[in-house]
Amino acid sequence: MSVVWLIRYALPGIEEGTAPNVGQFFFDAPARGDVFDFNVTVSLCWSANGRYRQAGPDASERDHVEGLVRAEARAVVRKHSPYHSEDAEREVNGALGDLLSGLSTHDRRVLMRWTAQAEVRPCTEVRELLRERARRLYQVDCEVAEAKRRAETAEEVRLAWERFLAGARRSDLTRYAVRLAEQPQAKAAIIAEMLDKGEDTAAHFIDKLDKLVSSHRQGDVYELIVRSESALRSAMTALGLPVPPLDPDPLLPSGFGQP
Repeated sequence: MSVVWLIRYALPGIEEGTAPNVGQFFFDAPARGDVFDFNVTVSLCWSANGRYRQAGPDASERDHVEGLVRAEARAVVRKHSPYHSEDAEREVNGALGDLLSGLSTHDRRVLMRWTAQAEVRPCTEVRELLRERARRLYQVDCEVAEAKRRAETAEEVRLAWERFLAGARRSDLTRYAVRLAEQPQAKAAIIAEMLDKGEDTAAHFIDKLDKLVSSHRQGDVYELIVRSESALRSAMTALGLPVPPLDPDPLLPSGFGQP
């Protein structure tokens, strides 16, 4: 039994009733301007101080510590906006730590070791205002993001159309490609029309060249036109386009221009 007594005397923290204990109390404290309040919750923790082992703090000591904590917290939060509870909470906890670390005696008695942790929240009215503000800001953010996305999409569409139109300027087949994209069920008719148009165009070119040959039968101009007509007929033959028959002309070599 003497060994147990020595251990308890040397290590008073293991004595029954001396382990740390936590209790809470709540109160409202006015924010700056005295229009809205903060809801303050304080968790008080106590343990035996040194070798002075006690069953726990009596009512007088507890009331004394709670009164000090309440007064300190009220003085601190009153300096803060009701919309900035996080700043008030941070300063309150710093002030309570300084207050309780220097607290040693009360009514000529050695006090327990006390610590406190405060939670500071805005009151119900302020929380509703903050929620509404958050909703409006979120809606604004959504509208900005949507507008930005619409602008980016419009820019992408514009660039795509510019690329399409630039290519269309270089291709005679663009109008047929567009019609095929819009009317895939009419692809046979569209392709047939395209081929017929190609034949008409080839015949038109050959006809114009024949007329030019007829009107320029002398000199280098005539030779140039003959060579051009021959080259065009050869190109059409290589592309698989039908070539209109060459009109008989005593000035052209026999069979000239024929594939």
